[in-house]
Amino acid sequence: MIGAILAGGFGKRLRPVANNIPKALITIKDEYTIMDRQLLDFLGAGIKDVYVLSGHLGEMIEERYGKENMGIRMHYLREEKPMGTLYSLRNLISTFGGEDIVLRNGDTVTDVNLKKFIEFSKTSSYGLVMFVIKMRSPFGIVDLLGDQVGSFKEKPLLKYYMNAGLYYIKKSTFDMFSREYLEKDIERTVFPELAAAKLIGAYKEDTFWIGVDSEKELEQVREEYRNRTDYTWGYKKTVIDDKNFEISDYFIKSDETVEFNLSQSDIFKIVSGSGVSIDQNQRVMRENEIAYAKGKLKFKALSNSVIETIISRKL
Repeated sequence: MIGAILAGGFGKRLRPVANNIPKALITIKDEYTIMDRQLLDFLGAGIKDVYVLSGHLGEMIEERYGKENMGIRMHYLREEKPMGTLYSLRNLISTFGGEDIVLRNGDTVTDVNLKKFIEFSKTSSYGLVMFVIKMRSPFGIVDLLGDQVGSFKEKPLLKYYMNAGLYYIKKSTFDMFSREYLEKDIERTVFPELAAAKLIGAYKEDTFWIGVDSEKELEQVREEYRNRTDYTWGYKKTVIDDKNFEISDYFIKSDETVEFNLSQSDIFKIVSGSGVSIDQNQRVMRENEIAYAKGKLKFKALSNSVIETIISRKL
């Protein structure tokens, strides 16, 4: 199994930010790019080889990441002119051999549990699995009773799902990428054929996701990353940090374990999700439960979980 990142777009809707830099190298916080985030995901999922399918300004990506980054072996397939995603996949398949591919768009930032996505995909009967998320309306919704306004919903989640730009492609489907098509993108060529043959599955997860396709979306991501640090197990976001307290939120992905070192006056609260306190006789801890524990507390998440810690600095 290998990882691959589609990073050949021009970023026209992100100009002037992307005038002289590929979208994948746009920073979402100081010295931390979109591709840094994606490579961290691959590292956490145990993927050791990642292929960057680039084009416009692709040499800048190669200069930044070199032959190895974060312990991941980096490979590059750069197009001299835009050929479309179908060509990029054909080129990748013919170059590296016969392993399954975890493919993602190079302009998305998400907290999806990549390990769970891969596990679901491997054990499914589908030839290709697509990560999908519910669409959020860009506008407020008005419910009507005839000509009477019943209620308002501000930018609600809709009943429809959208393609989140993350795919698990099994080698059993590779021959379909070599067929001749009039279009040059996989969404308009191979995907419809696979769907017609009932070979595409959907992986659903309610988690943070955003496609960075405009300055507005870039600002949304940067706001999310204010005081946030990513790890392979999730992230830590500092909410308050002053002389008396540090209040932080920890997002821990399902099946991941994080160790906390607490004093007697510190507070550990499960905001959402559930987990097992490994150091306390495998005790299951659930939503809204608060723990006062001195010393080390190892928490293994049973589902995607958010933990709030309040660390006292009072003497």
